[in-house]
Amino acid sequence: MRRTGFAALAGAIFGAGLWVSGMTDTLKVQGWLDVFGQWDATLAFVMSGAIVPMAVAWRVAARMYHPVLGGPFPEPPRPEVGPKLVIGAVLFGMGWALAGLCPGPALASATYGGLGGLVFLLAMVAGMVAAPALSRRIETLTSRRSAMEIRALTPDYAVSPQIDPSDLPALKAAGYTTIIDNRPDGEIPTPLQAEAMKAAAEALGLTFVINPVLPGAMTAENVAVQEQAVAGATGPVFTYCASGNRSAIVWMLMNAGKLPVDEMIANTARFGYNHAPLRGLIEAAAEQG
Repeated sequence: MRRTGFAALAGAIFGAGLWVSGMTDTLKVQGWLDVFGQWDATLAFVMSGAIVPMAVAWRVAARMYHPVLGGPFPEPPRPEVGPKLVIGAVLFGMGWALAGLCPGPALASATYGGLGGLVFLLAMVAGMVAAPALSRRIETLTSRRSAMEIRALTPDYAVSPQIDPSDLPALKAAGYTTIIDNRPDGEIPTPLQAEAMKAAAEALGLTFVINPVLPGAMTAENVAVQEQAVAGATGPVFTYCASGNRSAIVWMLMNAGKLPVDEMIANTARFGYNHAPLRGLIEAAAEQG
């Protein structure tokens, strides 16, 4: 009940902010996006006004083990720029520029936007429903060129973006004996899902462990399963998810209290992962033992 109450309060403050700032005014938003015409730069103050408190919030969250109201913190943004990010950004920008609305203002417009606002809202929801199928299609098209990259955090533990069954012989040749899949099946097409990957790995004599980590919802069980798999491995362990980020975070939590936090952050930073915001989480995990 307390969590619901704070959610309602946050939603009310956000909605009031949209209205006061002019973000619900489609003409003002289109003026902000018309950088080659009669550009209205006033919404830059709205953007900076949103970024500053969020920057402070992230700094505070970095010193906390979990949110005050329970649940997990969101996962840090992924460092890589991939097809889905580019295509999604282009589609979002086109829709925003044409209509002058994005998701937050679209919900607010349901109360005052008339038929036009309602049509936009329904179309936006339809797009969100269709998005998973489009995402899987993009994954299928791009998976023909494997994203595998062996990023060895230690001689015995490596992380990687999503791999393909055709990568498994190379991993075996490189000396890896255990493969850990940290990516939920819902994110990927059927040929790359856990059971298909497991069958291909075991056919080569590799041990395959399924330990899906939901974005922003890593659990103590995820860490325990990973730690047990690493402890029982007969050789180096190779782990993967969408970008390798989740697999790297699990490794950091496994080693909380065993390795210096600065050393682990610097280690993962070599491969483009920014885990500095997780310092507080790792230190808290070390204290809990």
